[in-house]
Amino acid sequence: MKFSSLVLVAIFALASCQSKTPSTGRELVEKSIQYHDPRGIWSTLSASFILEDSLPPGRDSRSYKFLIDNANSHLSYKIEALEFDVWSDSVQVTKGEIEKERALRMRNYYTYLWGLPMKLNDAGTVIEDEIKEEVLNGVTYQVVRVPYEQDIWYFYFEPETYRMVAYKFYKDEPNQVGEIIYLEGEEEYKGMKIPANRTWYRTEKPEFLGTDKLIRIEE
Repeated sequence: MKFSSLVLVAIFALASCQSKTPSTGRELVEKSIQYHDPRGIWSTLSASFILEDSLPPGRDSRSYKFLIDNANSHLSYKIEALEFDVWSDSVQVTKGEIEKERALRMRNYYTYLWGLPMKLNDAGTVIEDEIKEEVLNGVTYQVVRVPYEQDIWYFYFEPETYRMVAYKFYKDEPNQVGEIIYLEGEEEYKGMKIPANRTWYRTEKPEFLGTDKLIRIEE
């Protein structure tokens, strides 16, 4: 009987710890990672993402595909006139032309944005302690600030579920020059909850930049 009581106390303590309201930015990010990647799949993910974009009038929309193989530091990118692979910091172009530095930037872009919020656990990432509140489209969200060397990022989370709903970055924070990206819908893949659609706007003026639409994820 005494043993059973101790087990119950341990279970309740664990549940209490797991349900604790985050008090720092890093704790909030960890809660969001638990929501989006509860099984810790991201670090070894190998999957292909098929997308379409929707661009402002006057620009043609495109379909494209990229493979992320995190265990092998590999990104493969394919669009109508361009195909290339990045292995760590080596680039192999199999169709079209692209400069190495641009290919590396594209690798960083896709692995970072599609790996959020898990990528906020990368070494060297500074997540400020303060959790702020901000209203977007009439809804109040919890917000954390993450300063990088060249950009300042803000991440928005639902207070109840810790789902990531938006992020924005400033190239020039005092003048609010940057972009904000709204996340809509989710695609579940091997237990991961991946935001499906990303719609981009400028922060310094009401300008729509485009929407990235996730069509499906493949092995």
